[in-house]
Amino acid sequence: MGEAVTSRRLPPDFLIGCATAAHQVEGGIDNDWSAFERQVPSPIAAGGRTTRAIDHHSRYREDLAQLAAAAQNAHRFSIEWARVEPSPGVFDRAALDHYGDVVRVCRDVGLEPVVTLQHFTLPRWLAERGGIRAPDAPALFARYAALCADVIGAQVRWWVTINEPAVLAVQGYLDGQWPPAQQSLTQMFQAFGGLLRMHAAGALAVHRTATQRGGEALVSVAHHERRQRPLRDSNLLDRAAAAFPDFLFNRWFLRSCLSGRMLPPVGLGERVAGLDGSLDYLGVNYYTEDVISFDPALPGMLFAHRDNDPALPHSSFEWAINPAGLRRALLALWHETRLPLLITENGVADEHDELRAAYVVDHLNAVLDAVDAGADVRGYLHWTAWDNFEWAEGYTKKFGFWSVDRETMARHPKPSSALYEEICRSGVVPARAPDWLTASTIERAGAR
Repeated sequence: MGEAVTSRRLPPDFLIGCATAAHQVEGGIDNDWSAFERQVPSPIAAGGRTTRAIDHHSRYREDLAQLAAAAQNAHRFSIEWARVEPSPGVFDRAALDHYGDVVRVCRDVGLEPVVTLQHFTLPRWLAERGGIRAPDAPALFARYAALCADVIGAQVRWWVTINEPAVLAVQGYLDGQWPPAQQSLTQMFQAFGGLLRMHAAGALAVHRTATQRGGEALVSVAHHERRQRPLRDSNLLDRAAAAFPDFLFNRWFLRSCLSGRMLPPVGLGERVAGLDGSLDYLGVNYYTEDVISFDPALPGMLFAHRDNDPALPHSSFEWAINPAGLRRALLALWHETRLPLLITENGVADEHDELRAAYVVDHLNAVLDAVDAGADVRGYLHWTAWDNFEWAEGYTKKFGFWSVDRETMARHPKPSSALYEEICRSGVVPARAPDWLTASTIERAGAR
């Protein structure tokens, strides 16, 4: 992306705020991930657990007020299925009322709620009988989605059925880094199919419930766009090794949704009930792109060795920082789907808040580049508001505008939060972040 020459204004009615997920912030949840965290030895960096997380479940009113005071106008959060349905067919009204109140507070303080129904976690009872691969998982998910839409849907317009289905399938069933910690191509394909059916069933349930209530629901998935580029364009093996993972991770799910059919290699083109018309917009999660080289020692990974572009600066997660990739992603997805786009996650792991200001400014300018080129982008939700539990990385990776004292749970604003507040308040994106916020961070990051 070429550097912006001057400050630019966000489009009218642009949604701008932050995104969170229940398991990562609430605390006190009993689900498949909390069971995973209790394993010995711990599969989580530094033994992190979500016993309290950042205590958002009890602090949500103050937390949402904090975001509104920082001039944000939208907030993405997830409902925890394990709270709503702690055992099969038994629904906790208090849990539903809690999430209903979260929506009401969002509305009261001026935050447009964007509600996710499944953000990586499952009730333990479902996980124990096959999880997303269980034959009845789509019907069970539809029942849960319909209940949520019925109880809180009157005040919710934007819905996300499933967060990053490709990430969940790969991390849980191929890489084995997340529950159920499998390493099987067959099970990964089954997971892809199960998630597609769950999305279709959940989207149909939300749409039907909204219609019955006389309202409107905009439904999507939060699609993780992480392009797999060959390390060497001139190398045929690198190009071949990148092609299939790129299609499976970045396009299979979307193209299946658009066609209404479960496409190869997961299915044989069979039609899936509820899939056609299941995307009213497209949620886009973007962090980085990968470079792929052919490795004959990795048959289980389809001979694809994944790495970060060595020519780019890296975050403290060692992900390449590449705002041009966001512009490319938005334009490619817009041209392929012609669906309105909502950036449902974008952020940077940054231990000392040295990278975040420049990262946000550069990526928002990339968004505006895509808008100028014709893409219909409706909003930007930064990952995340507060440093929280980052799955297998525990609390070791810092993505928030606010740090959280692990003892007192006090929230402390980082310098980058002031810049984001000014952007939210003014609707103006500067050409570059102020020098005092960046402190030569690109040079520092590139040296890592």
